[in-house]
Amino acid sequence: MLTPWKQALGLAAITLAVFWPTLSAEFVYDARLQIVTGDFIHDPGNWLPVLSFGVLGMDVLDFNRPVQLASLMLDAAIWGREPFGYHLTSVLLHVVNVVLVWGVMRGLFDGVESGIRRDAGSPGFRPGLRGDGVAALLTALLFAVHPVVTEAVCEPTFREDLLVAACTLGALLLAMRHDPAAPRGDRWRALGCAGLCLLAVASKESGIAAPLIVAAYWGLFCRGEPTAFWRLAVGGGLLAAVAFLAARFLLEPAQSAIFEAKPQYPGGSFLAAMALEPQILALYGQLVVFPANLCADYGLHSVRHVPLPVALVILASLAAAAFVAIRADRRMALTCAIILLPLIPVSNLFPIYRAAADRYLYLPMAGVALTVGWLLDGPWLAVRPRLREKATISAMAAVVLLGLACIERQKVWATPLALWEDTFRKNPVAYTAASGLGESLREVGRLPEAERATREAIRLSGEERGDPWAALALILEAQGREAEAFEAADRAIAVQPSLADPKGRVRVLAMERQVAEEWGRLLGRRKEGRL
Repeated sequence: MLTPWKQALGLAAITLAVFWPTLSAEFVYDARLQIVTGDFIHDPGNWLPVLSFGVLGMDVLDFNRPVQLASLMLDAAIWGREPFGYHLTSVLLHVVNVVLVWGVMRGLFDGVESGIRRDAGSPGFRPGLRGDGVAALLTALLFAVHPVVTEAVCEPTFREDLLVAACTLGALLLAMRHDPAAPRGDRWRALGCAGLCLLAVASKESGIAAPLIVAAYWGLFCRGEPTAFWRLAVGGGLLAAVAFLAARFLLEPAQSAIFEAKPQYPGGSFLAAMALEPQILALYGQLVVFPANLCADYGLHSVRHVPLPVALVILASLAAAAFVAIRADRRMALTCAIILLPLIPVSNLFPIYRAAADRYLYLPMAGVALTVGWLLDGPWLAVRPRLREKATISAMAAVVLLGLACIERQKVWATPLALWEDTFRKNPVAYTAASGLGESLREVGRLPEAERATREAIRLSGEERGDPWAALALILEAQGREAEAFEAADRAIAVQPSLADPKGRVRVLAMERQVAEEWGRLLGRRKEGRL
């Protein structure tokens, strides 16, 4: 077996190789606005409010995620508006997370002595650093190449989920390295744990799971130890996270020019959202097991294949399986914490802008991978070497297939046209998908198709959103249909008066700069034609 350092380097190399295509990808989705159009992350004068958390009171995109902003600002300082460096940073963050998952798995091995494995549910169990290492490698590789992680890795403005995972897994690994017999110097490890918990929640609200996951480890494996370290690591981390969230909501600007519309519950109400949530969770389960219908914009259309009764049966079955697994191996309780706790903030208990998204599964996927690893390492296979060998070979085959699917999925995130064609095909009733497809088709000069997609976006919006009317005006003008273009422009401004100020739309990141310039020229010709 390779030494630990060689294993870690091998994992890093494989992950980098699998995500190599992303390094040549373009900017898509929100990155085109925040990185290419927006100026905030490119202004060195904004470092102070970001690092001091003063940005919490500013009306800027990601005001509530200063660690995310800092990571983008660092990229901006080095790479400007070129996509390569931003993609490189995200891929390297994913590499770090893969190695952290591997480290957590190794840290929770219960060693094999004389061919007999101690019961991980016994009172005297404390995780060790032994084991044959195969399960740890497969665990990390499963997390590394699963297609569901591509959204978070391939779209730089979704990097917050990578940062949450890095801080959470880092805090957990620090806690696992705690030695109860260590001198007072171990206090620095506890402070590091608490600091990482703060950075996790300052990356994204789901980072509140970080101190809770560390607390779960404490309760499962270290209850008999002196509590000084854990009070500082867990209590300090939880206090810092809660204080940050309190500041985030108290300092949030009352009025926002950037966030024009407030998030809504899916279905229109809290009760409707809670009725849909089992279907969303069942969809997540299906995406993990069989990631065939990954989509950049999920909606009611995306869960139609999982009716509510079926979803409830699936969730009840998963809960029963988890109960049995936890009774056999308490490490499974930790995996459940890593899977479930990060999902709570994105479970539509409060309105959020996307009811479901692949990126929400990034840290939970680490928990899923650890579950698979501990199934391979569990007591049920330790006494059945042939069955364990077959299970290991099956896991290797699954990793290879998932890796190929991951490479294929990256092609979707490589260009705006590829992204919106895939999204519209999978969710043809989504306004965002139709609108994005129309704009990307216009960019590549496929104007008749762009017109059809944009008219569909207008229909899906109930003809009450100005942006698709403006896009239609540009498409009609490019086809030489000036009179129709002016009529569409009139409708755009009637529906959304702020479209009369293209520069203002750019300032609030509601329109890309190049589109705004074209739109401004069209409005100028429209005005001249009516004088």
